[in-house]
Amino acid sequence: MGISARLTFTPERLALQFELEHAARDIFGVCADLEGVIATIEPSEATRSVMATVSPWSATRRVSEWLVHHAPWQTVVAHWVPITMSRQIDNANAPRDFAERFARIPTGSERVRIDRYDTPTGPRFEAYLAGTDFGAGPDNPWWVGANTELLASGVSRSMSAAESALAHAGVTGTTSIVFTGHSQGGALALALANSGRYAVAAVFTAGTPAGLVESPANVPVVHVVHPEDPVPALGGVIRGTAGTTWIVHTEPRSTGTSAHLAENYQSSLGKLASVRDPGLMTLENQLRIDGRGTAMWFRSTLSE
Repeated sequence: MGISARLTFTPERLALQFELEHAARDIFGVCADLEGVIATIEPSEATRSVMATVSPWSATRRVSEWLVHHAPWQTVVAHWVPITMSRQIDNANAPRDFAERFARIPTGSERVRIDRYDTPTGPRFEAYLAGTDFGAGPDNPWWVGANTELLASGVSRSMSAAESALAHAGVTGTTSIVFTGHSQGGALALALANSGRYAVAAVFTAGTPAGLVESPANVPVVHVVHPEDPVPALGGVIRGTAGTTWIVHTEPRSTGTSAHLAENYQSSLGKLASVRDPGLMTLENQLRIDGRGTAMWFRSTLSE
């Protein structure tokens, strides 16, 4: 932003020039702070490709389609997969925002965490769903083949395991619930919200191939995607009522599997929180509850 040299240098105009230049510096600083943070509604595949600095989004989508039709591990989905509640902690604090929810997604053999909070209007649940266990075999519901099951049929053994955990925790079709998931866990959150079997208050996902399933109608949905992360591209274009998708670069920049790591998404959610987007803040405030509840962790295996 420049100021015309033709201005008459009266004190008033000098003051105006100073104020405009000061405002220009402020705007430049804000733009620098927000670089790589772009909020869009239902981004097209072409837009994603540009944001990903010409990453092969369409090519990775073709890979996922080939896997659906040719994967040797495609099997009949097991329903109501046996689950075990591995631990329970009372007096858990309720989450305040997306970043706190994402930090509660379990790791290791525990792939589901469900919190219950009692409110004046009845129980409220928060479900946290982990992503694919790339080191697991087909006896683990969260193995890589569950993604192709979900894309091919709309259900998967991991989705069945999650539903088993929800039933064990006391979630019904009328109890309010918020789903948060990373990677495959986010796709499961969307599929469960879209099933119509739960009273879903919101869905939060990060690093998720959201195009694997239809997005739920009339449910607030927030996605966070690293343009350097190839996994979200495996789902292709987000279908249905996509909600809000935030494209956030990794800092420091990373690519491939590193960009997909949960810890890198946790850092990006901190950056997103600093933006203080009014829409996201309003949603988080609407979901906020006071008091403490009970946290439950679950694991499952098809061999048991």
